[in-house]
Amino acid sequence: MSPHPAARRHEPRARLSLLRAAAVAFCLLAGLSPAPVRAEVFADWQLDCETRETCRLATQGREELSGEPLFALALSPSGDALALELAVGAARPDDIRAMQWEVDGNLVHVLRPGEFALHGDVRRFFVTDGATGRKLLTAMRGGARLRISYLDAVAEAHDAVFSLDGLTAGLEAMSAQMSLPASPKVAAPAALAEVAAPTRSEAVAALGIPYAVLERHARSSDCEATDSDAFRSVGVPIAALGQTAVLYAIPCTASGTTVTYRLYMRDTGEIGGIETLHFALHDPRFGWTGTDLLSNVRFDHATGLLEAEYVGPGDRVCGYRASWSWQDHAFRMERFEGPDDCRNASRPNSWTRQHPR
Repeated sequence: MSPHPAARRHEPRARLSLLRAAAVAFCLLAGLSPAPVRAEVFADWQLDCETRETCRLATQGREELSGEPLFALALSPSGDALALELAVGAARPDDIRAMQWEVDGNLVHVLRPGEFALHGDVRRFFVTDGATGRKLLTAMRGGARLRISYLDAVAEAHDAVFSLDGLTAGLEAMSAQMSLPASPKVAAPAALAEVAAPTRSEAVAALGIPYAVLERHARSSDCEATDSDAFRSVGVPIAALGQTAVLYAIPCTASGTTVTYRLYMRDTGEIGGIETLHFALHDPRFGWTGTDLLSNVRFDHATGLLEAEYVGPGDRVCGYRASWSWQDHAFRMERFEGPDDCRNASRPNSWTRQHPR
């Protein structure tokens, strides 16, 4: 069975719009423009030094596989030092993972957390360790091509490639204009404040729903198409459940104020894979049953609780209000309330707490 056509149409369109928006944002952040004032071009690098505060030597980088121009590499004065920046318009590097910097196919350095920091914006990564910065800059000045490899928050691999042609000439011109030392050190940008990294859930949510999860949803469910008008204003809960587990709740049906969701857990670790989640619900007619659909789903990032609620009556369950917490490999029920009699399905204030047996 092939993926639902709507799912196939929706995902590329959504990803393309996200990439375009991110690319525009990163170009603005990186200080790149089609025709900057008083610019000098040195092969593939562009120098704009109208003032010391705005002086930047920058080049555009591309995603190695797609060729999309989604990255920028820049050097700018920071006192007597240089600030070395990677600006990212694609899926950003995971803040808790290392990046590999290679020049002409040779690994120069594995840039680990603690050797880089965010300044000005969460998409601007600066090398902050002086010895590391000097090592990288020395290799870059003697090379032709830089490749930065990294994993994003859901462990998807990315490779940003940059031409180094013109870097040395551009650095010499900038040093002359800005009166920099002959061999300046690399340091954090003095003019930009350090900013906090996004939370893991924020970083994961910013990536949206991976195509692999949408494909699983389209292949294995009878839900409405993900780009249905009924879901136009419906939220899609996404949450990091741990270092490798990510929760995706995809709308299935919508009727009035009730939205049902099908939930998936994606393992982004070495094992990997996608699991359709099932939950226990209690009904006074049938007892405890299992379901792959929950209604009006919410995820409380502060408490780590997955919550769902349905005010009945319904064919398979009269009503419920429940919460679950993630425990390493599965959700554990923390609380379940429902009617003792289906005649009270529409009166949630009268529901009682149920205990699995």
